[in-house]
Amino acid sequence: MTYLSKLPEDIQDIVIRLPFRVGLYISESDQSGGDESSDAERKALENIVTFYVEDTVKSEFAHEVMLHTLNRKAEWGTWSENIADVPTQCENVIYTMKGLIDPKEILAFKQNLLEVGIAVAQAYCEYDENAGALNKLELYISLFLRRLQLSFSGGGDDLPSRDYMLNISGAERQAIILLAKTLDVQVKV
Repeated sequence: MTYLSKLPEDIQDIVIRLPFRVGLYISESDQSGGDESSDAERKALENIVTFYVEDTVKSEFAHEVMLHTLNRKAEWGTWSENIADVPTQCENVIYTMKGLIDPKEILAFKQNLLEVGIAVAQAYCEYDENAGALNKLELYISLFLRRLQLSFSGGGDDLPSRDYMLNISGAERQAIILLAKTLDVQVKV
């Protein structure tokens, strides 16, 4: 018996779509890079899903889901409707899985979803080196404040690098934080 078969069919379908939809949700949270960033992030999303299937997955359940997600790649174009509903879908799916799927498998799946989102956010740097001085100053101040906040919250030992933080836009960062809260997974971005 597979993990997915333990879930109602309608939930199975949502679970299989979530890795793609989470990546798309993060990608579409920031439109500043235009079509170029969207194309790069979609290509990265395809590579990320493929990578998780071929190389590294934290659990059997996450592997099974990612395999089904990749096998249904031809449907990805139709999975982008109501993308703003992704956090709510995540919350509902996780709630439904409790009692049906081992808690360790659920945790690994939640972490996997978040990793997909972060990897997509890092795929294309929306930061523009040619931006005006005021925009650069605003960005560097926000990064400084974020690093300061992390250092006071006990996360100072694992502060993300400047390049890492520049690669994830403010809008993507907010989407990742919302997703992490919804999934109840700790993340530092």
